[in-house]
Amino acid sequence: MTETSNRKQRMAEERQAAFALLAEHWPAVFDLKQTKPLALDTRDRLKAECEAKGLDADKIARAVFLWVRRPAYQAAMAAGGQRYALDGTPSGEMTEEQQAHAAAASAAIQARIKAANEARITAAREARRAEHEARRAEQEARRAERAKEAPKPRPAGTRPAGKDGAAKPGKPAQARNRPAKPQAPRQDRPLPDTAMASALAAVLGRKTS
Repeated sequence: MTETSNRKQRMAEERQAAFALLAEHWPAVFDLKQTKPLALDTRDRLKAECEAKGLDADKIARAVFLWVRRPAYQAAMAAGGQRYALDGTPSGEMTEEQQAHAAAASAAIQARIKAANEARITAAREARRAEHEARRAEQEARRAERAKEAPKPRPAGTRPAGKDGAAKPGKPAQARNRPAKPQAPRQDRPLPDTAMASALAAVLGRKTS
């Protein structure tokens, strides 16, 4: 769990404990199911009752501060109507000015809640995108490493390396067999019998038999 999540959990637990404390001593007005606007003199009355009951006044004041900042309480104030004392009895109606002030406060709270939600969604989206980019970069690095370790193609005319690591020379390409060109008989070579007879006949001026 992240530090932000831990802080939110602690704040939620603090609010829950504070509201439970208020409901324990003044259940008529601190009811989560039915939120009522508090009387104008609530702070003074709470201080007096804390002294009478031996309660921590600062702790109670903190709890009331969290209570009146609830969106549900601001909405109840904006709706107008009766205010209520700590014992649940009516203590005068709200004025139009008080209602308008409560409506503005309620709108501001709603805007802050909306902005916080949007920021949380944006942060989560950016975190997912960063995680995706990190995974993709890791995959690219792995592919590059595998490509670096892969054997390189051998040059043409070579064979795989021997035990000593030296590449073995390939066999030279054999020349294609071409038909031999006919050559004229050399003059210094002996002529065949028939050729010799023809030559003598030409010299003697007679025909061979």
